[in-house]
This record gives sequence, structure tokens and C-alpha cells, in this order.
Amino acid sequence: MTVTFRHLAEQSALALTSAVLFVTFFQFNDWIFSSFQYSEGINWIFLPAGFRVILVLTMGLPGAIGLMMGSWYIDSASMTATTWFFPFINGVVSGLTPWLVMKYLIHRGWLAPQLGQMTASRLLQMTIIFSAASAMSHQLVWWSLEKPDANIWVDVWPMFVGNALGALLMLYGMKFVINRISSNRQSHH
Repeated sequence: MTVTFRHLAEQSALALTSAVLFVTFFQFNDWIFSSFQYSEGINWIFLPAGFRVILVLTMGLPGAIGLMMGSWYIDSASMTATTWFFPFINGVVSGLTPWLVMKYLIHRGWLAPQLGQMTASRLLQMTIIFSAASAMSHQLVWWSLEKPDANIWVDVWPMFVGNALGALLMLYGMKFVINRISSNRQSHH
């Protein structure tokens, strides 16, 4: 397979767009739900979890790369010459976990090709799987890299709940919008 400059430019633009959207939603979530923060990095409502799913479902690998870049940007304030590894790995987990989950769900035949075609039940199941995978992978990394004050057995639950609530709000909101647009198009034809 030959990679053309145009293809590389398109993939780069998708990754950059994904990074900007993720950072924007992260800041928006912090602004709206800052009072719902359980601890640093863990919110009881985390809308970017839903955006992770949407970006990976719509953009694939460029979306995952954008999530990594966005996470690196968010964590850049804590990066120093001696502490760069933790934010780096945190970004990799943030981007690759939803992409790997998506690949697994596609392989199992559990993922509809389009969000608008997914039933509410299937959307709920998918959200729980994405949320659990994200919470567990982040907590395992935080625990293995000895993040200060990280308690994997306690912190995984608030992170899972925050990811699930945020993702459900985002995904059901997107599904509602997609269904409205589809029904409006059909009623005009």
C-alpha cells in the first residue's frame, strides 16, 4: 500500500482535529462539572469519555492518535525532564484503549457501522464496555507507575461511573441528534 502525501495530510488533519476537539471538551467538562471532581483526573461526570468513543468511531486510528496528542497537551503542564513518562503513557492509554475496544467490538460483531443504527440497548452495552476498559487501563497505569494518591481498588469505580455517565450523555445526545436529522430528511423527501 502506497501512502500518498494527500492521504498522510488527511490523516494528520483528522488527528489534529481530534486532539483539538478532545482538549476543548476536556476544558468544557472542567468548566461545567468542576464541582463533581472526585480527585485529580477523576470526575463523577466526564463528557470527554463519550467524545473518546465518538472520535474513535468516526475517525478510527487518526482519532485515537488525536486523543493521545490531546492528552499529552492536557498533561503537558506536569511534564518535566524527569516526569515525562507518566503523562506520555497516560496519553497512550487515553487514545489506544478506545481504539482497541472498538476493534474488539467490531471483531465480535457487536458494533453497528453507524451510531444512528445502534439500538439504545446496544449503545448502553458499548458504553459500559468502553467506560470499564478506560477506567481499568488508566488505573492500572497509574498504579503501576505509582502515581501519588492512586488507589486502584477505590478509584476505578468513580472513574468508571464518570466515564459511563459522560459517555452516555454524549452518545445518547449524538444518537438523538442523528435520529432527528434522519427523520427530518425522510419527512422532506
